[in-house]
Amino acid sequence: MVGAIATNLHEGSRSEYLAQYVFASFGTAVSVPHQEDSGIDLYCTLAERVGSRAWPRAHFSVQVKSTFDPWVLDSEESVRWLIQHPLPFFLCIVDKASARLRVYHTSPRFYAWSLPPLPRHLELRPAQDQEGRCTQWEGNTSFSLSAPILNASIQELLDDAFHRNAWKVLDFWIGFDLENLARIRAGIHSFRMPDGYTTNTTKFRGWATQGISQAPDLAPAMEHVKEGVAYLSSQFHRRGDLDGAVRCALLLRHLFPNDSSGGTHDPHLHGLINEIIGGDKNYLYAGADALNAMIEERLRGGP
Repeated sequence: MVGAIATNLHEGSRSEYLAQYVFASFGTAVSVPHQEDSGIDLYCTLAERVGSRAWPRAHFSVQVKSTFDPWVLDSEESVRWLIQHPLPFFLCIVDKASARLRVYHTSPRFYAWSLPPLPRHLELRPAQDQEGRCTQWEGNTSFSLSAPILNASIQELLDDAFHRNAWKVLDFWIGFDLENLARIRAGIHSFRMPDGYTTNTTKFRGWATQGISQAPDLAPAMEHVKEGVAYLSSQFHRRGDLDGAVRCALLLRHLFPNDSSGGTHDPHLHGLINEIIGGDKNYLYAGADALNAMIEERLRGGP
């Protein structure tokens, strides 16, 4: 109706306004317009003051809710979107009556990634405890988010000491998300997170590492290491570390025997290996292949 707004939509907006106010105090917080909202309400930066300026140290996203109802992703594509979202991701529940925010990690997305195939449904349930546990398998696709990593009122966050501590807590958890996102990009079906953590602190009892024992496909992980190992191989060679260079070259030949590009296999290094091993001068990889064949024979019990 012209001249009026929907009260339920406005109530949700008030929660986002409060959350934006709080997260902007840690750096920047840009609200996503409702018509553009695909599941993210705020794009944020965590900034660190250096002299008279604040420098962004990390970027993250936030989904804001005003109830403790589970956050439900009800399709495989929705689950894939959450898992592959390229930034650290937090769920924030705003209690407008008490002006209190509870911020939760979303580590079950890494759990779902670590145990393929991806589920067609994912349910994340926020809890109100003070002591948190790592993501636990509960026999289905519903996961508790355990205790919030932050639980603070607006008034508490106005205290400088409390605010500095809250900044450290966010930075602490952003670091784990970044590590796990790097594993996803590397094709590593494993994740790590703190276990036995306490709300509003960076204290935890120990690490929890979970993942599948035998990944369905190693090709993504192999492709991910190719450029790095090729770079190290050439750099070791140029620095005079022949042992390191040759070991990298052997790994590349083992993983990528059909790749003859100069970007993967350093021809100068392989020429030197041929001279040392006495391989066929007309075949660039003769020396490296001979060394790999020798290793395979010894591993299989040969002389």
